[in-house]
Amino acid sequence: MSNYALITGSSKGIGMAMAKSLAKRGFNLILVARSEDQLQDLKKQFSETYGVKVEIFPTDLSVPGSAQKVAAWCADNSFPVSVLINNAGYGVWGNFENIALDEQLNMMQLNMNTVVEFTYYMLPILKKQKQSYILNVASTAAYQALPTFSLYAASKAFILSFTRGL
Repeated sequence: MSNYALITGSSKGIGMAMAKSLAKRGFNLILVARSEDQLQDLKKQFSETYGVKVEIFPTDLSVPGSAQKVAAWCADNSFPVSVLINNAGYGVWGNFENIALDEQLNMMQLNMNTVVEFTYYMLPILKKQKQSYILNVASTAAYQALPTFSLYAASKAFILSFTRGL
């Protein structure tokens, strides 16, 4: 298979598990996360174990415009991306008024805006493929209001609604 799957937040956890699963199925990978060392280790592991091509793009996706840079890099390198997995995200736990606003806004940037940016900028590449898929990772928190996890739950409700609308 020559198509690529781009997975954000792929250096550990669910993102890494999805990358491994896709590599087992023969997908080439584009791994995006903050830790270059972890990405390099996964590149070596997946390419040697599964015989797939693995590209890495270490970046902090909470920085506005980072998704556009990754998408431009994919286009410039003519990677035939047919799967986009928007997995990167995190939650801030605690009473709303006790958590620094900057930290909460950073979480919202990553959990919502980056997903929208990736989807927007990757769609032209995805639409060139015979079949393509977008998987936006949400949470069961999307279905409930959580007093000490309110903005996280709201960000995941946004992802659920946005994805259903697509």
